Amino acid sequence: MFHGLHAGARSRVAGLLSLVFAAGLLSACGSDDAPSSPPAAQAPASRLIVDTGTAAPAQGGTLTLKATLLGADGLEVKGARFAWSSSSEAVAVVVSASDQAPAAASMMQPVGAYASVRMLAPGEVDILATATLPDGSQATSTTHLTVQPPAAKSYTLTLSPALLTVTAGGAAQPVAVAVRRSDGVDGAADLANWSWTSDDATFVVTAAADGHAAQVASPASAVAAGAATLTACADAPAGARLCANAALARAAAPPPPTYTLGGTLAGLAAGKSLQLADSNGDTLVVNANGSFSLPTPRTAASAYAVTVSGQPAGQTCTVSNGSGTMAGANVTSIAIACVQAQFVVVANRDDSALSVYRTEPASGALTAVPGSPFAAAGQVRDIAFLPSGLVGYTIATDTASVVGFRLDPASGALSVIPGATATVPFGAPGTIAVHPSGKWVHVGGPGVVSSFAIDAATFVPSMISAIPAPTSPGATTGFAISQDGISLYAINAVQDSVWQIGVNAGTGSLESLSIAAPAGSQPNGAVLSGNGAFLYMPYTLSNLVGVASISSGTGAPLFTSIFTTEASPTDIALTPSGEFTYVLGSASNSIAAYRLDGVTGLPVAALGTTPVGSNGQRLRIDPNGRFLYTPAFNGAVYGFRIDALTGALTAVPGSPFAAGNGNTAIAIVQPLP
Repeated sequence: MFHGLHAGARSRVAGLLSLVFAAGLLSACGSDDAPSSPPAAQAPASRLIVDTGTAAPAQGGTLTLKATLLGADGLEVKGARFAWSSSSEAVAVVVSASDQAPAAASMMQPVGAYASVRMLAPGEVDILATATLPDGSQATSTTHLTVQPPAAKSYTLTLSPALLTVTAGGAAQPVAVAVRRSDGVDGAADLANWSWTSDDATFVVTAAADGHAAQVASPASAVAAGAATLTACADAPAGARLCANAALARAAAPPPPTYTLGGTLAGLAAGKSLQLADSNGDTLVVNANGSFSLPTPRTAASAYAVTVSGQPAGQTCTVSNGSGTMAGANVTSIAIACVQAQFVVVANRDDSALSVYRTEPASGALTAVPGSPFAAAGQVRDIAFLPSGLVGYTIATDTASVVGFRLDPASGALSVIPGATATVPFGAPGTIAVHPSGKWVHVGGPGVVSSFAIDAATFVPSMISAIPAPTSPGATTGFAISQDGISLYAINAVQDSVWQIGVNAGTGSLESLSIAAPAGSQPNGAVLSGNGAFLYMPYTLSNLVGVASISSGTGAPLFTSIFTTEASPTDIALTPSGEFTYVLGSASNSIAAYRLDGVTGLPVAALGTTPVGSNGQRLRIDPNGRFLYTPAFNGAVYGFRIDALTGALTAVPGSPFAAGNGNTAIAIVQPLP
């Protein structure tokens, strides 16, 4: 936005014309002998306008500023170089700038028409934009920001297009308001008392009945070139008055023919919205499947690049045919497809952090979500999520606690749930699992397994029961739980055994314990087949995988078979179909693949090995059985596509991906849309 903002930003504009330039011009006009100067290629600049994009910047948010340099004739001045700085980097810092929108990467000295400003703390701050033309002349604009504390729900109000050109006596031009709520929902309906104004009466504004759009025209009598500011304001539910600005310009000559840019959207869930952005600064909030068109018409030969700048909650949308050059016709070929969002969460124990990545639906490539890694409130050993995918729980070895986290379904950001922390009274926990009902979490510690109830409203965990080891304490290194939730299988690495623990289906209490005979030394991790008929468990010191048949009556595991596998196996995973299994070797630094017999549960073919990072601890397969991910202990996450016919693993584009240190656990999360 430009100026006149009520609660967040205002611009103060300094002109470019210097006294020295003016004196030189008057001197040239007064000389009869001086040859006449050729007409200037571009009018001198007179206004530097900064669009802040929101009226209520808040702590933890990122604001995109766009600088536009206008000439005295109201047209944009090209060729300027824009630089940015902050008066108080404790309040807000310019993290990046670019001539593309939005800014893609941080720079030591932010330069570009677009600047990304990160809000670090509540307070007052000035963002200085300086435009420098090739001749050395400059214009500055100071945007004052009042950074608010983070709100439970915030709104982003923008006008599109940001620069609207009208012709005297010509047709009225449309301008629309886009309201995006912080939880990924279209928030236009939440705002009230809309108003639209222009600071120049020769630009006539007519608002739509619902206040969400307007038409701007200029009478035929307004023949001179001009520039003005259009302001739209509305009241937010919390009482704040939000305002957004757009630049108005009137050229002396009629504009060239223009064409629309759009396409089709498919797969968007009901009640959700996504935001599109184009490289020319256009934005569009789309809240329904079908055709769409960006608001600003384009002239022929204009380049465009459309991206999804705001994902819908619980979904990931991708763009096809999103970039190109306008021909002398409307573009309708852009295709946007939305599917269930999928995030990969990695526990960086040594960094006391959680790294979160969004999965690209088609290729399986990982992209770190904004703000990742997130503080983990301790040295995380394991992590598990409720069935909704919106809440997860970690166990911290240094604090011996269970900590609840909330996952933002739109951005993938993780945040600690206030008060959702419970102490594990039996020492440093080793593993955690969520009951299929989502009502309880089970925690394994040194020689004890405990159950915690989850409050449905606050998500606060509270311990309800525990079962200690009947003999030597041992160490719990893995969990598997039956689909009906009544049998919990706890892997004890010291006792080389499996505890079958009965879970009360009504209360979640742990009520019985039986111990299965060992099949190898130092088990570490376990997985049940999809039909619940077999339990698989790797033995780290024996380089074996044990296969147990599960009694259909009692749920008891009976280890009848073993097979040799990679050196020091630490984890095992099965595809949802049960046709393929993969074993992670922490000493061999590889994954071994096998085809399984559906009747016996035993391998019928070894499919080779795939190298991975060193000392891996865990591997996981996504719920659709398409991708496998495993973190090395330090520094990287490896991703692979699973061939549905052969089970072969192929690295996804960009693998391995940067991660933290001490990567002890991984979870694949699909939050509800």
